[in-house]
Amino acid sequence: MYDDIVVGSGSSGAVIATRLSEDPSRRVLLLEAGPDFPVVEEIPRDILNGNAMSLYHHDWRFRAEIFDGRRILFPRGKVTGGSSAVGAAIALRGVPSDFDDWVAAGNPTWGYSDVLPYYQRLETDFDFSNEYHGASGPVPIRHWRPEELTGLQQAFVDSCLQAGYPEVKDHNHPEATGIGMIPMNRQGDPNVRVNTAIAYLTPEVRQRENLVILSGSLVHRVLFDGARASGVEVSLNGAAPEEITAGRVILSAGAVGSPAILLRSGIGPADELRRHGIEQRLDLPGVGGNLVDHPRTGVFMVPKEGALQQADPFLQTILRTTAAGSTQFNDLQYYGVNHFDLQLFPELQMLSGAPVILGIMVVHQRPDSRGRLVLSSTNPADQPTIDLNFLSTERDMQVLVDAVRSCWTLVNHPDIRKYGDEFVVLSEKIINNDAMVQQYVKMSLDSAYHPVGTARMGPDPAQGAVVDEQCRVHGAQDLTVADASIMPDIVSCNTNLTSIMIGERVAEFLQAV
Repeated sequence: MYDDIVVGSGSSGAVIATRLSEDPSRRVLLLEAGPDFPVVEEIPRDILNGNAMSLYHHDWRFRAEIFDGRRILFPRGKVTGGSSAVGAAIALRGVPSDFDDWVAAGNPTWGYSDVLPYYQRLETDFDFSNEYHGASGPVPIRHWRPEELTGLQQAFVDSCLQAGYPEVKDHNHPEATGIGMIPMNRQGDPNVRVNTAIAYLTPEVRQRENLVILSGSLVHRVLFDGARASGVEVSLNGAAPEEITAGRVILSAGAVGSPAILLRSGIGPADELRRHGIEQRLDLPGVGGNLVDHPRTGVFMVPKEGALQQADPFLQTILRTTAAGSTQFNDLQYYGVNHFDLQLFPELQMLSGAPVILGIMVVHQRPDSRGRLVLSSTNPADQPTIDLNFLSTERDMQVLVDAVRSCWTLVNHPDIRKYGDEFVVLSEKIINNDAMVQQYVKMSLDSAYHPVGTARMGPDPAQGAVVDEQCRVHGAQDLTVADASIMPDIVSCNTNLTSIMIGERVAEFLQAV
């Protein structure tokens, strides 16, 4: 029997297992569905390569409905480190107003001043040393230097400055807005993506006698003794399911995995459980609901011959700004994209007639649209049904229409334009036609792969809350959820660093018990 079972070794779970096992008297089991690579020399190149995302080799193969029946790839990392091992390595924090909204949702101890110490705890920032940054955390944070930028990236910076956007030195300053270098969790040359398995599950941590890491572990459901979580049912490397007992269970399987496990455990909306013949243990209608993600689109070009190098970083600079008429600070992100491989995106490849494109991407950070995740079956090997429900409000559509036009203005700076031959789909005629731009948004829309909110934090289960302020499941004992699913609303940035912060904070809650 273990004291703690942590399900999922991603952005939050690796943190929690590491912190809990600091106490040698506490026996900790970390379960990971994907493979584990204990030695850095054994880690595959796609995981180490900080210059590009890994969307296939270590992935759950999820699909999501995005809009009006259109389905997209929905990558989530299936490996120790989770999605932190396959993402873009962008290390941005939420802004203070994000956490004001968390407080307003009934979570008074999750304001910006409350979470800042945990952002600081996780990082070693090699470029900034002040009251906002950490200097001794496990995650290295580095910013690109001007001399490291590609020509397209420098042109994107120049285009933004010419358009009147301010220059930003430190995008993790709470008041930063404008154009500047992306902070990234990377180290060394070549550029290595430092995921949470590398940062937290170090060789020294792995040598702890009280920490066991089991890869190839597919969790079916949480086990209960009355109201208390007493362990999990799990298949190890494809074998028949077995039961493993523990004093506590912590779900850190992400905004897709954690709600799916709760549902299979009989925790969720009564109708959804009844549909699958699952006996209801707790009526928590918010499980799987409140699904929020960042929609993305942009303006892209077919590159001129010799205009790009696949070895260049995918992204280096970012413009963060506020949409016209918006009350949400920094609710838009624009990126200069050095290269975007269309191998896994056949629709875009057909439209562009090229295997790789470049240009400017925009990501809406605070959409109003809300989706839902439900089970497709009770089999844990079957992926859930994911409906992102993008563009379900007129405001979300209008924000992206305006943003595409801003992309068009920025990309037509002569020093950017020279890198491309023709535009993908768009033209001067189309960009000035509202109906055509709306259709382009619908056709080109994709996800930034930042799902949150499917087990959201709040005081009232009747209003959709699944966990309380310490991320304990309402109505259950010794069952905690700690990952992006607990966010009451999405942060105005890439979600990886905030998920790590949640891991640090929830670990402290658990250590105190």
